[in-house]
Amino acid sequence: MAAIIPRWEWRTFGRRFGRADSAFAAMPDTGFQESDELYLLSAGGHSVKIRDNLVDIKVLREVDDDGLERWEPILKARFPLSASDAAEIASALGIASPPAQAGTRTLDAFLEAYASPGGPIRLVTVHKGRTRYVVNGCTSEVSDVIVGGHSTRTIAIESPDAAAVVEAVAAVGLTGYRNINYPEGLRAALAETPPRYAVIDVGTNSVKFHLAEARSDGSWETLDDRAEITRLGEGLGEHGKISDEALERTITAIDSMATAAREARATAVVAVGTAGLRIAANADAAVVELNLRLNG
Repeated sequence: MAAIIPRWEWRTFGRRFGRADSAFAAMPDTGFQESDELYLLSAGGHSVKIRDNLVDIKVLREVDDDGLERWEPILKARFPLSASDAAEIASALGIASPPAQAGTRTLDAFLEAYASPGGPIRLVTVHKGRTRYVVNGCTSEVSDVIVGGHSTRTIAIESPDAAAVVEAVAAVGLTGYRNINYPEGLRAALAETPPRYAVIDVGTNSVKFHLAEARSDGSWETLDDRAEITRLGEGLGEHGKISDEALERTITAIDSMATAAREARATAVVAVGTAGLRIAANADAAVVELNLRLNG
């Protein structure tokens, strides 16, 4: 295998992406590609797929402070497989290695050995229609995906430069969306897991939190709806700025709500702020600190 250059990946799944849909529609693409692939999903969580008679394995090596994931390719092999390649695939899938006398394996023999019904490996058919872009120097794509008969969409941005990926995600309006890798996204699509979204409303007197789940009929089911008194605007009229104490109370509330959204596996979290965050003399510093907690 050629020398591997680590690439940081960010991806999310859903049906609509708000500002990002408009952002990508307005920029030139670099090509379109369709493919039919087989994914093998296992408890190990690694990415194992087959396309054009080629098996491809990527292993999650690292997650950075911004939530970006570094996936490292460890094997690309054509069928029929050698015994050593079959053993490496078994290791990635977290199952027992095949007997040494298995020798080489055809694609049909491989699928029978690793992905028979009722076994530990789930075989998933995936059709992808990918439109490619370049955003802030990062390889990017918007894809329509059919997963075992279920439709979904995904946006991906990747680069060896992690900071460039974070900037690209922000540039297309996807800050606040959760990074969802391919194995996780496929499982959610197969289970038809309804997407969840959270809103944090930072007011002058209180911080409100609303978490809801989108239903297939267009309605929403509220999962959490609460408010916490933080008095962010306390002393603002007199001193013209947000006090350290008021900011810390508000940060603590936001931190708790953002954690609740992440634990609920919300696809995206958005925060909106009161006029106090715009008129305070230290508004910029306060917003930076609030964003650090929201996206931490």
